[in-house]
Order: sequence, then structure tokens, then C-alpha cells
Amino acid sequence: MKIGYIQEIDLSLNPHLTERFKFREASFTRRISSRGDRVYSKMLLYPVDYEEIVENARMMKGNSSLILVCEPFLLDDELKEKVTRWVDWANKADPSEYELFCMEKEARP
Repeated sequence: MKIGYIQEIDLSLNPHLTERFKFREASFTRRISSRGDRVYSKMLLYPVDYEEIVENARMMKGNSSLILVCEPFLLDDELKEKVTRWVDWANKADPSEYELFCMEKEARP
């Protein structure tokens, strides 16, 4: 198995990039010890609890309108297809269509 991650890129800091979201996947190592059940991957900056990535995947599979950005999740074929379609759509869509707290530029003070 692999883990997946949707990376959000700040385009104001990276003006040469055109896409705000990027789907990433990577292999991982699971280490079970007396201190916990952790997942290590070169893609992640720090180890993550295994149960957290399993729960993230379960939430996204259980709710067709939920996509977690900047959170690792356990990846399978079904979830990979869902998130790649969403990333393709979100990179073309207006942020107000997918951001819960998005404000129009005209409405900002």
C-alpha cells in the first residue's frame, strides 16, 4: 500500500506555477513500538500515527463530498481515482467553488 497527499501550493510565493493543488503518493514504512504505531515516509516531514491515515481514508471514502487537503491518507485504487479527479477539477475551478470560507475579492475590506 501507499499513502496519498494533496499538496496545496501558494501561487503568490510560486508565480511560475499554474496549478494550486498537486496529488502526491509515496511508499511508507510502518513501525510499531511501545511508543506507538507510526508511519514514516520521505514525502512527509514528520511521522504520522497509522490510525490517523486510516481514519482520513475512511472519512473520504465514506463521504462523497469530502476531500482532505494537506493531510495524509491510506491510498487504494478507489480513493486515488477520486482525489485525482478532484485535483484536476480544483485546479480549473474558482476557489469559491471548493473553499468553505472563500470570500470574493470585491467583498474583502
